Amino acid sequence: VLLMATHVENILNQTDGLMRRSADLLRNDGNMNAVVLQGSLKRFTEQVSAVRALLFIDAKGILRFDTTRYPAADLDLSSRDYFSQTIATGSEALNIGTPVTGQQSGVPFIPVTRVLRGVSGKTIGVLVAVMTPDAWLPAERACRLCFYSAFTTDGVAVMTSPAQMELSSGFFDSLMVGNGLSGITETKLNTYPARTMWRRLRDYPVVVTSSVVTIY
Repeated sequence: VLLMATHVENILNQTDGLMRRSADLLRNDGNMNAVVLQGSLKRFTEQVSAVRALLFIDAKGILRFDTTRYPAADLDLSSRDYFSQTIATGSEALNIGTPVTGQQSGVPFIPVTRVLRGVSGKTIGVLVAVMTPDAWLPAERACRLCFYSAFTTDGVAVMTSPAQMELSSGFFDSLMVGNGLSGITETKLNTYPARTMWRRLRDYPVVVTSSVVTIY
């Protein structure tokens, strides 16, 4: 589980850096040509392999930039939870959203978001890093027979591997994370007894787990 925790922390650090650079560019764009701005955002995003696309949604919920296409599709995303909840928090910290299906791609993704403020401090929109759940798994895994998952510290499931694995509604609560940083807990995967190792990330509101069935 330490390997997965290190991997997830690394890709979130990279995503944080991407968003900071992109925020600086959007905040100070002045009279920059939209095509040039799009190209810069795309170049930044391509440097972070875990991020499939970067979106900028204005304060009204209208998609303004999408690094996968120019011009961006004319979409109103104000009803999307990852937008409305990020705007509501007002925090410039990274927010890890519940996986959703892309309106354009039809592919599930994890929205990692951050509020963007202008030079005056006024909220001008939300940046969204589009990440596929598979990106949260390290390429090399110490345990090939283990089941992996990641949760927000509020207990919302972000990803599971294999993807078809269904966790019980009480799985996260059974970990008894509390204020701890790591632990080992006897749990269940479907009806099978399992031993689950979990670890809370140091800088982000995420808990990752690695489980192995103990009796078949």
